[in-house]
Amino acid sequence: MTGAILYQERLSFVTRGPALIAVILIAATLIYAGFSGDQWRDARLQSLESFEAEQLQSLAEWRDTLADIEAGTVEPSPFDGNPMSISFPAVLLPSGLGDFAIGHADLHPASATISPWRNLSSVFGRYQFDNPTTLASSRFDVALVIVLLMPVLMIAVSFDVLAADRSRGSLSMLMSFPIRLPRLAWTRLLFRNGLLWATAIAVMLLLLFMNDAGGGDRYARFGLWLAVCLAYAAFWTTLIAFCVASVRTATNAAAALIAAWMLITLAIPATVATVSEAAYPTPSRLAFLSEIRLAQGETNRELADVTAGFLLDHPELSVGDESLPSYFRAAYLSNEAARGNTRPILEAYEAARAGRARTLGWAQYLSPSIIAQRLFNIAAGADLERQHRFQAQTRDALQALSAVVGPAVVSRNRLSVAEFDTLSPFRFEERALSGMVSAAVLPMAFLLLASIVFGWLAQRRLASVRLHE
Repeated sequence: MTGAILYQERLSFVTRGPALIAVILIAATLIYAGFSGDQWRDARLQSLESFEAEQLQSLAEWRDTLADIEAGTVEPSPFDGNPMSISFPAVLLPSGLGDFAIGHADLHPASATISPWRNLSSVFGRYQFDNPTTLASSRFDVALVIVLLMPVLMIAVSFDVLAADRSRGSLSMLMSFPIRLPRLAWTRLLFRNGLLWATAIAVMLLLLFMNDAGGGDRYARFGLWLAVCLAYAAFWTTLIAFCVASVRTATNAAAALIAAWMLITLAIPATVATVSEAAYPTPSRLAFLSEIRLAQGETNRELADVTAGFLLDHPELSVGDESLPSYFRAAYLSNEAARGNTRPILEAYEAARAGRARTLGWAQYLSPSIIAQRLFNIAAGADLERQHRFQAQTRDALQALSAVVGPAVVSRNRLSVAEFDTLSPFRFEERALSGMVSAAVLPMAFLLLASIVFGWLAQRRLASVRLHE
């Protein structure tokens, strides 16, 4: 008898209009978000690969010219084979799961030109000093559907699991059969929300294979993504259970759950962003640019003295080709001076960024949606920390290149082919999968702990419900 009752409950839910609408809606939005993310990733890959190929082709032609000059087969102009013309591409390709979450990747730089002509103000432009907290709202992607839309649909299909029977006066009659109220409530909740999540996971698996770009770690990243989905689903299921066990009417239950959704997914994340911005303000970009221009102007005015000081420290570079224009030397030395003068501003920026990261580190536990969004971005390679590592690695590569070509530029000499071949192209160093898993352990443990607490409270309230009230 109990099995027949529960089977009838499931059949009734599946055939009702709202349930079908919820299932169709989650499937449709995930498919749209997945294909939209796939198009974005393909366009980004095509753009970055084209940029990298063009830069490497130009660099190969520059090396061929340098080899001809060294072999004496051509009469070079002052501009041919000049070390200031060396230019390496730096690109940050989307990760293997980049179509699932775009996150910060859409608003931060994904390419840069590593050249002695570049300084810290021009290698990334305005992106270095954009406020990271303004990047919280991203494009419509799979992560956004799961974090924001899925809880609403779970509420829509679950808020009346008990209140509907109470309002019709049929709950007491239903309890006359050999079935306990906690079992009835949990069965309904798990089936209804399980149907939604099963649909969502099935669609995401479909997208996983249909959008596959051949990334080596795509499936490993999806494993982390799926674990976050299950932890997020457990939290919202138990929170809904606690609410429907505590509130008698369907209207009040829906109102309470929508208020909880707004607080968790909208109000708390916005408050965290505002507080972190106020506590750790971004350094002034105008001050940064002013320092660069001041350093470059002073270097140009005192070029002779700066050059003499450099050659005094490196007497072996005193002899060079005087036919090479002096503005190559001036550009290099002014960039070096700008780098030194702007170091305090860069350090202040890094301190502000680190402060915001610490704020988010503890503030994420105020809202499960922050945890889910952050972990989804990590799994998809769309997190802010990955963007910052790309920028830091690019700056390091720029400084390393400047250190190699600097002596030749100041002494008005060319590099040898052998010296050029010691230079390595830029390759972004990804964080290991173990590092991503380590970053997810504590936040996911918190979600599971919260789920256990709400589940236990819901069970207690369901067990203590008096049907005649």
